[in-house]
Amino acid sequence: MGASAQAERMFDPRCHFLLEAKVGRYHYNRGGFGMNFVVERELCKYLAWDIASVDFSAPWNCDLVNIGIKTGVKGFTPRFWENRMRVYANVAVGYDCGIITISKSKMSPIAERTGHGFAFSNGAGLQLGEHLFVGYALEYSTSVIDKGRFGIAHYAKLGWRF
Repeated sequence: MGASAQAERMFDPRCHFLLEAKVGRYHYNRGGFGMNFVVERELCKYLAWDIASVDFSAPWNCDLVNIGIKTGVKGFTPRFWENRMRVYANVAVGYDCGIITISKSKMSPIAERTGHGFAFSNGAGLQLGEHLFVGYALEYSTSVIDKGRFGIAHYAKLGWRF
């Protein structure tokens, strides 16, 4: 087996990496931001599997950090507008960890409380060509509990598909 055949077996052209930046209303009416790193595999022309999505999110001016890992599916419409754009919708489930920290000094944050739980997200968006996409995401987490409520966040997303 030649070197090029080995390289083809190592990299599947149907697999893509996605990097997403998100900003919006975080849990309990706070503004928030986040980043997602996604490994996606196209199953067919209109369906993809998000093999793993590693998620980081946090509200502004708060000591809460959420880290999660999810898997899910994404459906696409046929391409339109000179065969460049397509609409997508996705759903994902997984695990989420919420960490609230307090700082006794700026150099040494101390973990005060950690919550673990179920994470769910869904959304829709528009792929604006081969790489750039914009969208909306609704995220639900049981790890962020405040006064008996679960965490729900709404985000606008901007992403790049490698």
